[in-house]
Amino acid sequence: MEYKKFEYPSFNLYTVKTNRFKTCQMEIIFQSDANKQDVMNKTFLADLMSDCSKKYQSRKDVARKLEELYQANFYGLTNKTGSRLMTSFVLEFLNPRYVNDKDYMLQVLALPFEMILNPRIEAGDFDIKNFNVVKNRMALEILSVSENISRVSLKKALEKLDSNSPSSYGVLGSISELDKITPKSLAESYQDLMNSVCDIYLIGNINMDEAASIIASNFNNRVVKTKELANMYVDNKVSKKKIYHENSRFLETNLVQIYSLDGLNEKEKNITFHFYNYLLGGGGLNTKLYQLLREKNSLCYGIKSAYLKYDNLLVIQTSIDKKDVKMACKLIDQAFMEMKNGDFSEEDLEHAKENFVFSLNLSLDNESGILNNYVFHIMDNLPLIEDRIKMIDDVTKEEIVKLSSKIKPSITFVLESGDNDGRN
Repeated sequence: MEYKKFEYPSFNLYTVKTNRFKTCQMEIIFQSDANKQDVMNKTFLADLMSDCSKKYQSRKDVARKLEELYQANFYGLTNKTGSRLMTSFVLEFLNPRYVNDKDYMLQVLALPFEMILNPRIEAGDFDIKNFNVVKNRMALEILSVSENISRVSLKKALEKLDSNSPSSYGVLGSISELDKITPKSLAESYQDLMNSVCDIYLIGNINMDEAASIIASNFNNRVVKTKELANMYVDNKVSKKKIYHENSRFLETNLVQIYSLDGLNEKEKNITFHFYNYLLGGGGLNTKLYQLLREKNSLCYGIKSAYLKYDNLLVIQTSIDKKDVKMACKLIDQAFMEMKNGDFSEEDLEHAKENFVFSLNLSLDNESGILNNYVFHIMDNLPLIEDRIKMIDDVTKEEIVKLSSKIKPSITFVLESGDNDGRN
């Protein structure tokens, strides 16, 4: 793969040339410091701006144009990554060498910038018809999330950790927050979006110099942004563990344990902690947590741990009977103690390494996987996939055990079922 950077006054273009795929992908990423009031607006914007523009006035018009461009795909999305908010517009298209249209690359690369630079704003307001279509779609998504006990309990637990921390901000808010957004307030958010830091990433087997020229000619009126973004990592240190219980209307009880991570070095952040998490609870049926809670004590159907790198957090979550909460917490503590004592074999570690290499190789077979890795290579100096694979052999059991001293319990949150049993 050939990596290249093109610098322009108001954005940088990063390209990956590879002959692995018959398609190409471009991602236009706007970055800003995460702000609680702004997250939902940007989620709304990403959806609305990929639905229509002044030239393509409805989603049907956009779909028709994408079909003309040999079934290209275009969509917007918003992600909160650590302390940053990233609003992205993604274009997937066929490699021009398979198209009998000499203007194809010119047309397909121009489309995202038509959508981004020419939204349906008149007299300071977004078009109300398109606005309402997206609002109704978002309302349905918010309601569907509210029916998922795992997502509800995790959101509540993160808010208990610190409601002002970016870690507690979700890209989807509440219905009441959605109702506060107006066509005018969304148009104001659009101006804020256009003033934020922007980078573009492109992967495919195409002439990157030609592509860069087309992109620059279509994206030449952006504001030059000089503000430096804050560090991506969120400081979620706590002085004392806190325990919360909350009643719910659900028929099951969900337990969330949150741990803050203190003082991880670069290798630990990027490589070693993934192995710790895999052995603890992120690796399926043979993990400490699954064996202790499911296999040996039958407290749950499943339990998982997740490493939230940019939030400096480790999260454990499971659904259990209300009467088993204390026992589950005790067994989770036992799993951590076994990790601290190095109670896992070199064979377990080798299996984890094989799984990690397999996952990274899968990423190399996927345009999105390669591009996503390249994005974080630029933003956070994350090693490229090829380099990460080489680093895996160097991880030792002693390094994994050492991480135990850097994990601090922060929150135990129990979203309790609505039955009449007594509280634990």
